[in-house]
Amino acid sequence: DPGGEGVWPFFMVLMPDRDRRDRALGALWRSGLGVSKLFVRALPDYPYLAGAVEGGPCPAARDLADRMLTVTNTHWLDDAAFARLAGEICHA
Repeated sequence: DPGGEGVWPFFMVLMPDRDRRDRALGALWRSGLGVSKLFVRALPDYPYLAGAVEGGPCPAARDLADRMLTVTNTHWLDDAAFARLAGEICHA
């Protein structure tokens, strides 16, 4: 629906590389600002999914898991907190 509205529980932020993602997470993990890793691994890399998910090369999925972090999209995240969060991500 072109005029419809959606609810997005979080923003996905794709960092340039894993090191920068990890620096951003390190700076923000205990901040209470709702930063997390939605995808810790690619699906074939979870041992408990062996047999349920076909293994093999999944370079795009592994790259996404390595570089992405998520930020909550909640009304509790005010402008000042979001500015702090964005600053930490940009400086990572």
